[in-house]
Amino acid sequence: MQYENGMQIIYDVLKKGVFVEFRGKSEYLAGPFANQRSAVAAAEAYCRERGWSSNPERT
Repeated sequence: MQYENGMQIIYDVLKKGVFVEFRGKSEYLAGPFANQRSAVAAAEAYCRERGWSSNPERT
């Protein structure tokens, strides 16, 4: 899975949330999420809702 240039997801182990940087905007998804995997999945869903495609078409 390839992220866009500048796209970043950071799991917050203390509060069990996730920081998302996507297309120049930062967001904190508070959760709490059960684990890092579910937090990252939520962050990726957040980015998909805003236009990110994890499987860009190859030409």
